[in-house]
Amino acid sequence: MNSQGRFLALYTLLLLLFSKTIVAQQHDRIADSLKIVLAKSKEDTNKVNLLIELGNTVSYYDLVAAEKYMTDGIALSKKLKYEEGVGRCSYILGFVYMDLSNYPAAWQQLQEAEAVAVKLGLTDLLAKVNNAKGGWYYMQSDMFNASYHYSKATTLFQQLKDTVREITVFQNLISTLNETKSYQRSIKLNLQLIEKLKGTPDITQLSHAYNHLMIAYVGNKEINKAEQLIPLLRSCINQSIDAAGIADAYYVIGDVYLQSNRYDSAITYFNKAKEIAFKENYQPAYFTVGLGTAYLQKKDLTNAGKYLNEALALAKKSNTRDVYLKAYLPLSEYYFQLNNPVKAYEYLKEYNNLYDSVLTDQTRQYASYLESMNETQKKEKEITALTLSNTEKEITVVKRNRLLIIGGISSLSLLLLLGLLYRNIQQKQLITNNHNIFQEAQIKFLERQQQVISLQSMVNGQETERSRIAKDLHDGLGGLFSTIKMYFSTLQHDEPHLKTSLLFSKSYELIDTASEEVRRIAHNMMPEVLMKLGLIPSIQDMCNNITAGKLLKVKLQSYGMERRLGASTEIMLYRIVQELLNNIIKHAQASEVIVQFNKAPERLTVTIEDNGRGFDLLENEGKKNAGLETIKSRVNYLNGNISIESSKDMGTTIMMDFLINEEA
Repeated sequence: MNSQGRFLALYTLLLLLFSKTIVAQQHDRIADSLKIVLAKSKEDTNKVNLLIELGNTVSYYDLVAAEKYMTDGIALSKKLKYEEGVGRCSYILGFVYMDLSNYPAAWQQLQEAEAVAVKLGLTDLLAKVNNAKGGWYYMQSDMFNASYHYSKATTLFQQLKDTVREITVFQNLISTLNETKSYQRSIKLNLQLIEKLKGTPDITQLSHAYNHLMIAYVGNKEINKAEQLIPLLRSCINQSIDAAGIADAYYVIGDVYLQSNRYDSAITYFNKAKEIAFKENYQPAYFTVGLGTAYLQKKDLTNAGKYLNEALALAKKSNTRDVYLKAYLPLSEYYFQLNNPVKAYEYLKEYNNLYDSVLTDQTRQYASYLESMNETQKKEKEITALTLSNTEKEITVVKRNRLLIIGGISSLSLLLLLGLLYRNIQQKQLITNNHNIFQEAQIKFLERQQQVISLQSMVNGQETERSRIAKDLHDGLGGLFSTIKMYFSTLQHDEPHLKTSLLFSKSYELIDTASEEVRRIAHNMMPEVLMKLGLIPSIQDMCNNITAGKLLKVKLQSYGMERRLGASTEIMLYRIVQELLNNIIKHAQASEVIVQFNKAPERLTVTIEDNGRGFDLLENEGKKNAGLETIKSRVNYLNGNISIESSKDMGTTIMMDFLINEEA
């Protein structure tokens, strides 16, 4: 994703708490009022709610204070056994820890908040927690899980009819799509969002939607469509009072003009963005580097050097690594055009080093989280072991005291003996129950293993049988039809009068049709192109055949699929896509379908999206669908996950994520 998209995505994520757009002075006044009331409050649930409101308010400008208020709120809630208070305090505390870059602690608090929301049926809290988890995964650069939680939060806010929060989460979901270069889906969702926002007074959200849509169009190389949105975005700017949003909008317009080589227009809008940035102290380095890049592409080296070096100085002052990354590459090009290869190489080297550093930091950050979680588990085990040790010591003391009592008071010996016997029976019963539980767990584990083995055997058997039948059809029945066609041609040559026979012509035509049908069935059962050329060419062939029917247009996009996967994996993926496209043809009433393969190291994401009539996921929950169950079993066979997003008259999107370890 280009830099302005990344920056706009992060700007949108600042709305994660969905709260009021209040300036710092207003926050202070509210916080002061709440503190006065809090000082006079008794230790009851009302005080917990006051702590929640106070912590939420000060979290905008004093994270340390917010952390204390929420920690106090959790402690008081636990003392009062007020579970809802624990959940809502944990949710806000999770956000505070994310702002403090303490991601392990943030995750723990969000998990606790989610557990309370599920237990008490608090749909609004569950929706907020899923949005927060989406933000957490976004910061870990795990866009698949971020999209999953944003989608879940959107659905929950739809159920609550909370349009404001639904739109905000929708913006976050679109940000993840632009991050993963899923521009087609981003465009579709943006268009839906804009329709929902039209006629509403929420100019800020509408402006963000146009920004995201223009970024997606640029990323999808549809510059003309991005340019058509400029008047609409200008209209939003004229009505908006959000200075940061206006600066972002000017920057996006400037970038669209830059992509279409209209340098003067681009420079005009970059200058407008830069003026606001300096006036509001809103990331001036970021907007300055855009202006320098525009002058560089215009071949105005004097101004290019001026603004690029100014941006670099501003970035050093604020330690903004994103601007470093954005500035080093054009600076390298700038010095190259000045015939200074030493300087050009120096900045190119800085760019590569910083790019590697960013990737390393992201990896280290996630590894730190995993290490922290591992340390937490170790500490829990140590505490458990210490507790057991203390318990054993206590049991020893109790036994000694019992012996003294038995020796001193003979009248109680029988009662103590009966007590010990009763306890022994309970212990044996407990051991028996634990043994039964362990056996049941073993049986379930073996059953799951057997299911996997059975599924593997069934799938392998199906593919073997398909291959055998396809070969028999092609070599046997196909060859027979070819021979019959040859005989008919010879007969027609030897008996010229048959050329005028309608029955003869119809018979010849039916034989030709049957021959083609046999060839088509054999090809579908085991496509030759899949065996010879691989998965992507065979899927492209399938898409072309469907599109040729002119009822449904199927488009294939693939990224990182240059190398072939293992044979069994390719066959299974081919069958999954084949089954899904057949379902769309039968049920969706769609006119367009996009099939996308996105391959990263040891991971493959497959997305199939249609513009059909869709369906209600809640209405279909619990219903058995043989085709869908077959697809899910094949996804499980490949150790994958499947996620389905659909609503009536809005189309359906199916996302599958696989861990791929085998490569050809």
